[in-house]
Parts: sequence; C-alpha cells; structure tokens
Amino acid sequence: MTIAAVITAAGSGTRLGAGVPKALVPIHGRPLVAWAVDSIRTTAHAVVITAPPSHLEHMRQAVPWVTVVAGADTRQGSVAAGLAALNLEPDDIVLIHDAARAFQPPEVIRATVAAVQAGADGAIPVVPVVDSLTTAPASDGTLGETVDRNQLVAVQTPQTFRASVALDAHRQAAQSPDQNPATDDASLARAAGYRIVAVPGHEWGFKVTRRTDLPLAMHIASQIMADEPAAPSDHPHDGSRT
Repeated sequence: MTIAAVITAAGSGTRLGAGVPKALVPIHGRPLVAWAVDSIRTTAHAVVITAPPSHLEHMRQAVPWVTVVAGADTRQGSVAAGLAALNLEPDDIVLIHDAARAFQPPEVIRATVAAVQAGADGAIPVVPVVDSLTTAPASDGTLGETVDRNQLVAVQTPQTFRASVALDAHRQAAQSPDQNPATDDASLARAAGYRIVAVPGHEWGFKVTRRTDLPLAMHIASQIMADEPAAPSDHPHDGSRT
C-alpha cells in the first residue's frame, strides 16, 4: 500500500497581490509550496503538485524533488489531474492538500491517515469556528439570523481518502457537468455516499490567502527553522474558544 499526496498549487493568488502564483511566494527565502511539501512528505511516499500551466517550470525549480503537472481552471479539475498522475491502486491512501495550508503540523496529517487505516472512507481536519455568525444581510442591509457556531466547524486539509474513494468521487463528479465545481473533496465523497470522519485540526493549518496572512506564515516558519516544537501546544487543537 502506497500513501500518496496531491498538493494543489494552481491558484493565481490574486487576493495575495504578490504578482506570482501564491504557491511561489517566498517565506523566509523558500516558496510556500516547498513548506507544504516538507510537511506532507513526513507521511506521503509519493507527491504530485498541480501548478498553473504558465508556471510549470517555475514550480519544478521550486520543488525539483517531486512531480509537477498542469492544473485546471478549477480546484476540482486540478485535483483530478493530480490523482491521474499518481497511478493509484484502489487500496492506496491519498492525501489531497492545499499548498496554501503549508504549515499544517505533521501530527494532524498523520491523524487523517490513521482514521482511514482504521476504516473510514475519508478523514478531514476541522477546527472550531471562533467568530459570531449570522446569515447574509438582506438587500436593504438588515442583518441576517444568528447562527449557532457550536454547530459548525471550519474544514482544513489534507483531506485523506482510500484511493478508490477519491477516484470514484471525482469520476462521479465529472459525470455531472451541470453541477458547480467543488471546492472541497470531502463534499464530493459525501455526495457519492462515502463515510467521511473528522479529526482535530490545528491553527497552523490556516490558509494563506491575503497579505495580512504573510506575517503569521513568517512567524510559523521561523519557529520551524529554529527547531522549536511543531505546534505551540502538545495537542493539535483543544477546542477552546475565546
């Protein structure tokens, strides 16, 4: 059995405003995608990265030790391309990870794999929602209804599956072109009838999206470079809120 990974890095990173794809933004002199590969390779034996077609060579130079393939216009299409490049066997385990979540601690990654090995079709890391929530305002600006945040969690990556599950979920999605492309692989698997479980995520698994996220990314990278603990506590996430 092989444990393999697809790392999606095909996004343009427009909201980051860096002028290059997000995955190539340097964090302490190394592209973001290299930090993601470091984390995922603690668990995965084979890694494929999906990159913007316009930046394939840049991505290969950034991470020359892994396979890089062209991504698609959507995340769903990019993941499908990465899965195809891995040549998976049904009993393999595949992690689908975002380069933008480059600092997810290895213990969270391993926990998703352990859940699948224990019998789940798939496993994803989740963290509590800490903000107060309402539904969207009406057209006149009137605030929507309050939502109980205790009933919600925020989803992170890697999203980990038996290979047969990931392949079948994407096959079924590709046969329904009228549906909007999925931004989350677990939703495809659940729609296909598979059992997906949650494991505790970690605050370091946040998604680098805006320029204001870069100082936090730099801080975490500094701690990793200093060989400090891979997380600020002994537990991936204790579920507490403030």
